[in-house]
Amino acid sequence: MFLPPQLRAQMPANKAAPSNSKAPAPIISSAPVIYSKWKPVELEEPKPLPVPVVVVPAAPVAPAPTPAVLKPAEAKKSEAVPMEIDSLRKSKHKKKKFVRCAGGVVWEDTSLTDWDADDFRLFCGDLGNEVTDEVLARAFNRYSTFLKAKVIRDKRSGKSKGFGFVSFKDPNDFMRAMREMNGKYVGNRPIKLRKSTWRERDLHVVKKKVKEKVKMGLR
Repeated sequence: MFLPPQLRAQMPANKAAPSNSKAPAPIISSAPVIYSKWKPVELEEPKPLPVPVVVVPAAPVAPAPTPAVLKPAEAKKSEAVPMEIDSLRKSKHKKKKFVRCAGGVVWEDTSLTDWDADDFRLFCGDLGNEVTDEVLARAFNRYSTFLKAKVIRDKRSGKSKGFGFVSFKDPNDFMRAMREMNGKYVGNRPIKLRKSTWRERDLHVVKKKVKEKVKMGLR
């Protein structure tokens, strides 16, 4: 039976190990020591690498615009502008009034709003009752700048008052019509033409004439 040297040292010298009997299991007092000329090296934990810090420059912020401070005079002007625009719009839509004056009587003639204020107008007299607006217009519509023809009638009875008006845009047609159509038959009677004096009955014109007469010492 083979015994290792460690066990042989522990057995007594005068006793030999029986060949056939079972010997108790040897007790190893300590584990074998392994010697090494290198000392164990303790490894250090790896240090974390520094994280680079990237500094992003802030975007420039534009300063807030300062509200414009209007002076009192400028503020009044700015408020007056929309008021003037509103007044102009109202004046465009507002119809012009025609105040007439004749024989000491003042009245408003609404029929003049249908006529062009810058026209050249003829007075047509001695018209028969059969002459209508259409008949009078057919007599003068051969002139290129003819605008309108109107027979004046009584508001109650509707009968003709025996006169009317014809208007032209061009003064040349106005003069030609007066020269060529005066005394010509329109309906059953020859027509009599002359320049209309409708502007002379305007209230402002009448007042101006009265002031001129007072300055001259006339009544």
